[in-house]
Amino acid sequence: MSSEGSGYGRLYRLNTKHTLSAEVASLVAAEDRRFSAVIEAVRVSPGDKKDLVKSLWLYGSVARGEDCLGSDLDVGVVAETGDLAAVVEAVRDGLAVHSERLGFSPSVVGLDMADVDRLTRDDDPSWSNVVKGAIVLAGRRPEELPSLAGAATHR
Repeated sequence: MSSEGSGYGRLYRLNTKHTLSAEVASLVAAEDRRFSAVIEAVRVSPGDKKDLVKSLWLYGSVARGEDCLGSDLDVGVVAETGDLAAVVEAVRDGLAVHSERLGFSPSVVGLDMADVDRLTRDDDPSWSNVVKGAIVLAGRRPEELPSLAGAATHR
């Protein structure tokens, strides 16, 4: 294997003539399939509460491609105030079913529309990072939510 670049910008190339190259390629393909299964597990995690979800996304180190062994999987979910507890519970329960089998540790954060409105108004740095780097799996993009939150607040 050879590498180019430095720090986080390293690019590795597999020596395809090496005796173990087929096994390494197979391992990389297996990890791609595992990660796809993790994404799908998050996508379907709300179960029968999916219609109550305004937005569901990944954020943090996984979304930035900076995760490492032991990193948790940060999941954000937005729902109306009265639905939020049930939606977060459904997402956590849905992920618990898959987390051990697929080898990930989910960390679920729930926000209601008032939270979104406040975080946007306060120009909260953590919200800005979510808006910038979220991988949306269901519903609206985080940057679209404030207009919905404002409309709901002003009724």
